[in-house]
Amino acid sequence: MANLFDELQMGTISRRKLFELLPVAGAGALAARAQTATDPPKISAANIGGGGRIERDFYRQWIKNSKLPMVEGYSILDAAKQEVQPWPETDGRGLYLNFSGNVHMDAVIQEIPPGKALTPAKHFYEQLTYVLSGRGYTTFGGKNKVEWGEGSLFAVPVNVEHRHYNSDSAHPARLLYITSFPFMLQVFGSMGLINDLNFNFNDRYDGAPDYFTSTKRVRKRWDKTNFVKDIRKSEVVDWPERGEGNASMYWDMAGNSILEPHMSEFEVGSYKLGHRHPYEAIILTLNGKGFSLAEKERLKDSEAIKIDWQAGTIVSPPFFWYHQHFNTGITKARYLAITEGDFPIRLGFPLQVEQIEANQEDPEIKTHFERELHHG
Repeated sequence: MANLFDELQMGTISRRKLFELLPVAGAGALAARAQTATDPPKISAANIGGGGRIERDFYRQWIKNSKLPMVEGYSILDAAKQEVQPWPETDGRGLYLNFSGNVHMDAVIQEIPPGKALTPAKHFYEQLTYVLSGRGYTTFGGKNKVEWGEGSLFAVPVNVEHRHYNSDSAHPARLLYITSFPFMLQVFGSMGLINDLNFNFNDRYDGAPDYFTSTKRVRKRWDKTNFVKDIRKSEVVDWPERGEGNASMYWDMAGNSILEPHMSEFEVGSYKLGHRHPYEAIILTLNGKGFSLAEKERLKDSEAIKIDWQAGTIVSPPFFWYHQHFNTGITKARYLAITEGDFPIRLGFPLQVEQIEANQEDPEIKTHFERELHHG
């Protein structure tokens, strides 16, 4: 399996072909990563800088050499029930999720044993934490304590020592991390810097008593906060520009400059307009049932890839692919999406968000959706 993803990185296999080859049972479109020997260096082509330059990919090399329990692909069916493995370095169990093609963002499922705690940690990258199941609390630098339960979302400030505790002595607690670790590794190429940096980002975290309790509405659909008790039930604001019956809420958390979380909700029997964006995204379905379509060059029903989802499904659409989400269930569908916001623009990416308006949509897409509703 690892060879397939290597071919994707080198451009010798299409992402569509990779989708077709990936298994879809159990872990959805995620498959176990096989250990491989160190590859020979990749050399730049003659028309790139004169040729002969060694092309470096620190993150991909880390993926190949890491001993962490890991899977990779584009989606996972149910993060709350996905099998996890022993992770001795954390005193818990877990699974690293490498969304193939992503080089800026990743995800980690971390399980805390009943009544226990994970090892203290700090890291030079951004991290958002969503509680998949269980209840517990997290301490930060000896100054703050956050009590959380299923559905909670909170930020872990950059380079602040923290520790997660499970308050339930009978059941494990399960967390989902979304982080910018891949980007930081690609930029610096040093695990030592990421794990052992001795610097306090006081502008992001000052230990104020209300750091995790204060919430302020800063724009129409934006709250500045570092903790949401249960995003499955929290407020969303109408957003008809994204499709009839759509609503959303964005959060500015921990002074993060890369990770930008938002929650989106759409009505029964409705769907969101197709779109693509020049940034990576990791999407967790919070409730409901439906499917998504994805395609690289356009969004045509007969050629698009279909990904079914339910509560707990994680999907990471390939970079700059068109994708579209459809609610075929009997309740409003709500999902949490972590993206990079305007970060790629600050990097100078010459791309913009593109939306397929209703009058430009392939008519077969609506026919497909109505057929799914009828059979659902």
